[in-house]
Amino acid sequence: MQISYIGMQTAEVAIQPVVKAVLKSDSEVLDEVVVTAMGIKRSEKSLGYSVTSVKGEEITKARESNILNSLSGKIAGVQIGQSSGTAGGSSSIQIRGASSIGSTSAPLFIVDGLPIDNGAYNPDRTNGIVDVGNRAGDISSDDVESINVLKGAAATALYGARAKDGAIVITTKKGSRNSQVSVSVNSSTRFENVLKLPDFQNEYAQGSYGKYNVKMLNGWGPNITSVQDQKFTDFKGDEVTLKANPDNVKDFYQTGMSYINNVALSGGTDRSDFRISLSSTNQTGVIPGSNYNKYAFSVNGGMNFTKNFTGRVSAQYIRSDSEGRPAQGSNDNNLLVPLVNGLPRTLDINNVKSNWIDEYGKQISLDPEGKSNNPYWIINKNKFTNQLDRLIGNIILTYKPIEGLTISNNAGTDFYTETRRKVYAKGTIGNLEGQFQTWDLYKRILNNDLMVSYEKTFAEDYGIKVMVGHNLYQEDWRNNNVLAQNLVVDGLYTHTNAKTTSPKNYTSKKRLIGIYGDISFSYKNMFFLDITGRNDWSSTLPVNNRSYFYPSVSGSFIFTELMNRNDILSYGKVRMSYANVGSDEDPYQLAFQYTPVNDYFLQYSLTNVFPHNGLVGFTGPRTLPNENLKPQNQSSFEVGADLRFFQNRIRLDVTYYKSVTKDQIVKIDVPLSTGYFANNINAGKVSNQGVEIALGITPIQARSFRWDIDATFAKNSQKVDELAEGLNEYTLTSGLSGLQIKAEVGGSFGLYGTGWKYDDAGNYVINEKTGLRETVNNKRLGDVYPDFTMGINNTFSYKGFSLGFLIDIRQGGSVYSETVSTLRTTGLAAETAAHREDASFIEQGVILQSDGTYRPNDVPVKSIQDYWNHTAKSSNNEGNIFNASYVKLRELNFSYSFPRQWFQNFFVKSLDLGFEARNLWIIKDHVPHIDPESNFFGPAQIGGGVEFNSIPTTRSFGFNIRLTL
Repeated sequence: MQISYIGMQTAEVAIQPVVKAVLKSDSEVLDEVVVTAMGIKRSEKSLGYSVTSVKGEEITKARESNILNSLSGKIAGVQIGQSSGTAGGSSSIQIRGASSIGSTSAPLFIVDGLPIDNGAYNPDRTNGIVDVGNRAGDISSDDVESINVLKGAAATALYGARAKDGAIVITTKKGSRNSQVSVSVNSSTRFENVLKLPDFQNEYAQGSYGKYNVKMLNGWGPNITSVQDQKFTDFKGDEVTLKANPDNVKDFYQTGMSYINNVALSGGTDRSDFRISLSSTNQTGVIPGSNYNKYAFSVNGGMNFTKNFTGRVSAQYIRSDSEGRPAQGSNDNNLLVPLVNGLPRTLDINNVKSNWIDEYGKQISLDPEGKSNNPYWIINKNKFTNQLDRLIGNIILTYKPIEGLTISNNAGTDFYTETRRKVYAKGTIGNLEGQFQTWDLYKRILNNDLMVSYEKTFAEDYGIKVMVGHNLYQEDWRNNNVLAQNLVVDGLYTHTNAKTTSPKNYTSKKRLIGIYGDISFSYKNMFFLDITGRNDWSSTLPVNNRSYFYPSVSGSFIFTELMNRNDILSYGKVRMSYANVGSDEDPYQLAFQYTPVNDYFLQYSLTNVFPHNGLVGFTGPRTLPNENLKPQNQSSFEVGADLRFFQNRIRLDVTYYKSVTKDQIVKIDVPLSTGYFANNINAGKVSNQGVEIALGITPIQARSFRWDIDATFAKNSQKVDELAEGLNEYTLTSGLSGLQIKAEVGGSFGLYGTGWKYDDAGNYVINEKTGLRETVNNKRLGDVYPDFTMGINNTFSYKGFSLGFLIDIRQGGSVYSETVSTLRTTGLAAETAAHREDASFIEQGVILQSDGTYRPNDVPVKSIQDYWNHTAKSSNNEGNIFNASYVKLRELNFSYSFPRQWFQNFFVKSLDLGFEARNLWIIKDHVPHIDPESNFFGPAQIGGGVEFNSIPTTRSFGFNIRLTL
């Protein structure tokens, strides 16, 4: 019989009652086949650049509604950011840092060779944004065979401008040839709750400077225990004795439920294979009244029409809908987090829940003057809804007329339609007459790749492969939305029920045509050289600059092929690559684009509407078009090594990289006297360099027990080398309580705003009149991105049992929290309870004297209320900046596979039961009251490090059953 094991040579031994065999290392077996650019399958050892592959079974150990979250902590150099704890919420992904100052640094997503959309359209910027997810989250994890992450420009050069910042190549599952029809079922039931709630004080009621005031939703009132002999008026007008309700915020959130199910049918004959799958994700969020439902139907089938002609069809239809997704950010009447966290400690949340509407249908406000919405009014009346229908599909035809020659064509499309509706019911405080807004969104991608390749081996030792291809890529986008205001009948959300409507529509089209080629050489299966080139023609660049070419070269050397077999170094490979890539611009940035408008504003006058006296109105472009715009350019260098020791018991992959992106397309502010707000130019240079390490260790490998450790480490250093002439800093994002995210020459992207004034020794400079800290403007307050990230994944297996847990680590970087600001300025945070009765509180610091010297601060603050209103107010940004480092238990799974022989005479072929959990525990962090990973910015926005009234992140845990029929 034959005995085999991964990384070892197969051995033949005689059949005996007790068999003992020693397997030798085999570097040939160590190599795997991975899917690279253009869907080309290549031997891993032949690659001269870094590619990380995650198998489908790895991302389904503890499934997520958004597949991106399953990659957290598992790939060196890849950073996943979860935007919120919203049901079906979005996640962003960034590979090797941010490279652009004028656009998001997001990778290209590929499914079975077809580029797909990962948009996260956000019409509201920062005001009342609703997290409706990102389009990569539509993909069902149960349909994924593998995810290959292409990190550097050399790995993605064949994709052209779209993959300047890397590519996520997803291969879906297929059926097996010559196999009987089988049915697989994977079912999970999960419970969700808020991962981290604020720590509240429960000693003080609402009011100001120790006096009760029912109009104020805060915690600056009297000590609750000191006024037990008194009666006070509550929000309903009842006379009550004050009592703390420590769980009034905790009890607002509910236990969310997730049901993730998949049923797949697969099989095949000697000429064909097929797989049909149906997946469902049904989720109720931790916010009452919120839910998300996603259904995915997929088909993957292949057929050999003749010996030389084959075809494959891959298609996925996704239907999703949601209701009650909450608003985040600022300046919106539907914001929930400030209302819930701002509940006075004496309010019983169940009392609020039972008294949100009176007998006449009018809202019961949280204050007698009717200035604050009741959170249950928003939950019950102002529901945000959306529905999405999406189809992703492609057809691949392959013809091999002679040996070595392959002609293939991959034609596909990704298109979706989405409708959204945001509601403000009549009676909503801040919008008493009511309004609603609807969006009809449409996105279509058409892509076709025609490739011809020829492969030949000479004299047994020399191999060559030549490939040429042609690509046609087109994006179509349509956005029709209508704002309807001043509703006549409450609860009727039709445009004819609104006194005024404001329709807008926008369409765009973008086309890219490319030709590309790839020449690969190999020698004795140990030396590999790969040279690629691509030329693109973009419709979004000027005619004289729309054609641009970029090459790449990469090589690898398996040096252990020249060494004698030994028990220490089993396999050794070094690799090196260089690439130059370009990228284009958004549509319609080259010409004067006039947009129709439906209203206009005049000073000292009411807003007027178009048509006006039979005339229609148009507005000109805010940005001056540039007919000499050039494509952005990025050069990238990478070197690395892949080593295996002690018969694959230790696996080490090390990579060093550096990329420089220049001629960036940015909008530079210009004087308003020019008639424009900005000028679109090529300017700026950003460099990223870093180290990535992936280490795998098998400390124990016995007959029935195995322990594997897989660790990743990534450090990226970003630097803005230059901006436009005369410009030292560039604002990436602003409008967040004075906080800005900027790119500054000589540094990385950072948080800027109002900060504290310090002396040379690092002491706070105190105002001698108030006893409060002095401030300075436009101060750098912290880095947006971390110093390094790590992931440590442990897997234990014993017979049919398996236990795994993943530790996710982030070190460095900063986060601004508006939630913390609100909790502290309203006197509700636990730390604000200290020094309430202390009339002589003096903060440590120094006072600048008239002679230029400093003396220790000896001026007490007026009250601790004034102290926190100054120290934590949102416009004093540094008071709400924290170290964003954390250590998390990201994933935990435990399962048992029943012995297969138990089912030999049963219709069930296999059965696995398990426990699974995600985002389970914050082991260590430095941010009070919120999860340090909370991030207001979604995938479509530049920047990070800002939490702005975000929905709290969640932990989930539950049970899983898998069976095969």
